[in-house]
Amino acid sequence: MTVAIIGEAIIDFIANLQGEYHPHPGGSPYNVAIGLARNGESVSYLSPFSSDNFGELMRTSLHREGVQIPLQRRSRYPTSLALVSTDANRQPIYTLYREGIADKDITLAEIAAHLPADLTVLHTGSLAITPSQLPKIRELLKLIQRRSIVISLDLNIRLGASLDTESYLEGVRSLMPYADLIKASDEDLAPFQFAADTKRAAQIAHRQQGKGIFVLTQGARETALFTGDRVLQCTPPAVVDVQDTVGAGDTFYAAFLACLRRHGYCNLRTIHDAASAIGDTALLQALKYANAAAAINVTRSGCEPPTRTEVQAFLDA
Repeated sequence: MTVAIIGEAIIDFIANLQGEYHPHPGGSPYNVAIGLARNGESVSYLSPFSSDNFGELMRTSLHREGVQIPLQRRSRYPTSLALVSTDANRQPIYTLYREGIADKDITLAEIAAHLPADLTVLHTGSLAITPSQLPKIRELLKLIQRRSIVISLDLNIRLGASLDTESYLEGVRSLMPYADLIKASDEDLAPFQFAADTKRAAQIAHRQQGKGIFVLTQGARETALFTGDRVLQCTPPAVVDVQDTVGAGDTFYAAFLACLRRHGYCNLRTIHDAASAIGDTALLQALKYANAAAAINVTRSGCEPPTRTEVQAFLDA
């Protein structure tokens, strides 16, 4: 039973305290693939890699993690880049280079041809749902929905990725009803202006989704899970030695998905009836596990998701 992932693979150039930039493999879907693999899940990454040196680095890194890469073709376009600095609150600021790049160089037919035979979850989001990619992704989600496979969506809004903010946000909203699982941060929801209160905004977003599970992360503040008319909350552990928060949300979501899958909950029946089929205790355990994984990640530079063993040791301690 495999999770297939479609979306960006980027080299993040992350600034240190001296203002020097150092390269780290990244991109939200790419990070989720690694996070799932380190949790022992079967993962298939579908987007193409560049034939350049960064593409080889990222492809080799996924292979080393045990992620399947069914598409053997290499793109002639370059690897996408991002410059990552931090604001006064130590939150990452991204400058993206996304024109004419490798991970966009794939058609719907090519994606469909490389879907795993044992596919149980399709995950996408982030820069894969910007306007230029939207028609392709919408048709892909329709295909997956017809096959009764769980659709997972991480909003991961990056306003700098599109010059037309209104079209970008409207496009993301149009995809939400296809998703069975959605994850968004407080920063992701802010541009939609659903409501001044973040949890109220998340409730509105969940209503637009119309089914399944919606998870809201808020950094160090409580994580909230919305399903049916239920709202569950879990406070993340305090972290003293924060290096940066790059990839914390990706690490959280990979761990959350892995926890649901490990206990047999990641199917349409249970996700659509999560309140009774999964129950509060198991859902809160998944949030706690995911928060622990994110807490470990922020003590490391860049996105470095922990293994299942590391997360369990953290929880046991």
